[in-house]
Amino acid sequence: MKYNRNENIQKEITEKGYAKINLHLDITGVRADGYHSVSTVMQTVSLCDVLTLSDISLTDGEPHFSVSCNIAGVPCDEKNLAVRAALLLCECVGVSLTAKIDIQKNIPMAAGMAGGSADGAAVLRGLNSALGWPLSIDELCRLGARLGADVPFCIVGGTIYADGRGDMLHEFPKMPDCAIVVACEGEGVSTPWAYRLIDSVYGNFDGSVYAPREVAALKEALVDGNVRAVSENLYNVFEAPVLAERPVATKVKALMEEGGALRAMMSGSGPSVFGIFENDACAESAAKLLEGNGYRAYVCRTM
Repeated sequence: MKYNRNENIQKEITEKGYAKINLHLDITGVRADGYHSVSTVMQTVSLCDVLTLSDISLTDGEPHFSVSCNIAGVPCDEKNLAVRAALLLCECVGVSLTAKIDIQKNIPMAAGMAGGSADGAAVLRGLNSALGWPLSIDELCRLGARLGADVPFCIVGGTIYADGRGDMLHEFPKMPDCAIVVACEGEGVSTPWAYRLIDSVYGNFDGSVYAPREVAALKEALVDGNVRAVSENLYNVFEAPVLAERPVATKVKALMEEGGALRAMMSGSGPSVFGIFENDACAESAAKLLEGNGYRAYVCRTM
């Protein structure tokens, strides 16, 4: 779709890039293109990065986006998914833009919570909104899939079942409102490394070696709005292999459960750990226990 240059452009817009946790994450096989086929239930939580896009304007030259971030070491060039998202939207819509992108990062990096994807999704939504929504949500999701498998989910959020590479989204019963504690400290995990690890453990997911876990019980628990039953049916194929290599994350999970979590589990390929709690008081108490042991903890909610 081409952008109508006669339209007014919103000069500044702020978007939140929300973190995700995986209530269910499994591998159903390896595709011909080398990617893994996944079966996952993803859930948005209120922990978020805040992205402000300012000085948005048309240019007759090449599109250009300058990035600032509150966290040292975050790339400010095309290695940043936020920049790649902005450039891709310009290409798709047929417009050349310049803008400043300020990222206030709260989601831990390399933690299995889709922080980079959330930022890319926020930029796609923000620039699309600034241009007057030339692209529909479905079109944005298709665009986002070119950036990464988690980006389409980060565009729409909520509770979603996904398969394919994790970019094919399907409606799913919604997670009831509840308190979540997320903790991650000092142990980044490379996603390619995590996939190589589980391939070695599960024989490259040959059907004779590994049988995927069904999501039926989790779905029923969500339909019933039963937070305890949801907790009992969490699953992550990465958890056991990755935690065996990440002692800090293992300790975080143990403290989360000691602090009263209905269940604690690693999210994504790790090493972040989240816990589901019956009430805010239990969540706050668990966060204090984690912080008292030297770990950053974030109390948030399902969204």
